[in-house]
Amino acid sequence: MKMSRRRKRRKSHILAIIEIIFSLILLLVILGILAYFLCPLTDVSVEGTDLYTSDQVSEYILDDKYSTNTIYAFLKNKLFPKGDAEFIESFDVKITGMHSITIVCNEKPILGYISQEDGKYIYFNYDGSITEISESYIDRGYMQVEGVTCEEPEVGMTLPIGDDQIGYLTSLIKILQKNDIMPNVVSYDENSHITLKYDTYNISLGSSVYLEEKIDRALKILPQIEGLQGTLHLENYSTQNTDIVFEKDTEVVE
Repeated sequence: MKMSRRRKRRKSHILAIIEIIFSLILLLVILGILAYFLCPLTDVSVEGTDLYTSDQVSEYILDDKYSTNTIYAFLKNKLFPKGDAEFIESFDVKITGMHSITIVCNEKPILGYISQEDGKYIYFNYDGSITEISESYIDRGYMQVEGVTCEEPEVGMTLPIGDDQIGYLTSLIKILQKNDIMPNVVSYDENSHITLKYDTYNISLGSSVYLEEKIDRALKILPQIEGLQGTLHLENYSTQNTDIVFEKDTEVVE
């Protein structure tokens, strides 16, 4: 008697679970039908980038015949997100109404770039890691770095300048950005010393020793050399040696 009761209870539990599953399936089918007829996608907006047009982003994300539905477009890009577009790290699709979505483009962080002899550009972030290798030049005032060679660059690879030099480079650029004196080019020499190149003059910083002090001194001197052509030498600056020389270009002097 006890065994038969247990079997009946077990069967009733199984039937209850089956009923719940079928009910959920039926509910999902009903919701899917309602979503199909009630949520046609008619309005798509794009945010977060000016590297691509809204049409280009929309065509890339809404890439099949079912993407004309708001719910489908949202769920598809949540379950199978795209993130392999140049300069774009990821895309977020947000429902903004029954008939509208917004595609948010999250661009890859870029600090500067290196121009290769093969015509490609290597873009890197604040950690000195390569984020993009492209034939496209992005004119956004990113820092160009000269004197660094990447023979076989790959995305995710760290620039071949050493951890100390990466720290020097990123600290330097942050300070330059903060003081709004970004140069056209940051140039490395064979000793990994840095020179900043502007339109008419250069600033030779040398090593990272006394970096902030060197920039502070440069800020005070720059108004005096505006319009001149030459090099401001700060590579030997220290608390003991505060002499700073501005060397005019020989061609200009003549």
